[in-house]
Amino acid sequence: MSVDVGGEDRIGNYRYVKTLLQGQNSTVMEVIQEGTGKRFAMKQLLPGKASDPEERRIFEMEAKIGMQLRHPNLVHVYEYVKDKQAPYFVMDFFPSTHMRLILAKQPLYEEFKPKLRRIIVQAAQGLAYMHAKGWVHRDVKPENIIVNKSGEVRVIDYSLSLKMPTGLGRLFARRPPRQGTHSYMAPEQIRREHPSISADIYSFGVVCYEFACRRQPFRANSAHELLTKHLRDTPSPPTSFEKSITPEFSDLVLRMLRKKPADRPRDFQEFLSLFSRIRIFKDEEVPASAGIG
Repeated sequence: MSVDVGGEDRIGNYRYVKTLLQGQNSTVMEVIQEGTGKRFAMKQLLPGKASDPEERRIFEMEAKIGMQLRHPNLVHVYEYVKDKQAPYFVMDFFPSTHMRLILAKQPLYEEFKPKLRRIIVQAAQGLAYMHAKGWVHRDVKPENIIVNKSGEVRVIDYSLSLKMPTGLGRLFARRPPRQGTHSYMAPEQIRREHPSISADIYSFGVVCYEFACRRQPFRANSAHELLTKHLRDTPSPPTSFEKSITPEFSDLVLRMLRKKPADRPRDFQEFLSLFSRIRIFKDEEVPASAGIG
């Protein structure tokens, strides 16, 4: 059943506390499990969307992917309920703020700026685990990286995630749909190529660019123009917008944004190894593994 905050305040075995996020397709709520008193987050498909078989399929797939993934930097799904009126799944309750909001507000950004290194590392570790399990996220962006006050991170939203085809499966796999958030889509994702680690590396490169200078590498007046820039244009170095960024970090981000997947770091392990040796900002404390100084 769908929650009615004006009357019935229970969904299955959970008691409604408050709405955390109201989206176009679903609602995310804070709930308490009856009997245990444990707090969880619940994502429920809106009744108007639940009548669409494709919406239900995508929603169920997101839940099932989340149930497979157990990593401290990925949101974990515990239960999926196929309610006819409004299916829902239950996941970690993680009081937090998404990075889009942090980037948008100067005082908040300044508060979290000293934690950027830790945030980047944790997000990369979560995505590395996801790749090791055979999944590509396909929608890496600030809205899908949530952070609490201590700087702990969860990567969320597996609604566009796909399994990487392997072996003979690559020969018979269908071309995926052109899905993603235009500002973060890799060239091969735009071309509807098979899902791959390199596409998430590219999207994360856009995220790192934005984390450091609070703007995206490409801006455009239309979706078509923006996608064309991702396919063809070379981005300006982050240092051209923010002088406090180190050349080394700027170069690493630009490498992640190269058009050819083979020219980028091959995976998140390589990215983390490279990142551990450099600073983001010139006034940042030198990483212990950098050997600089």
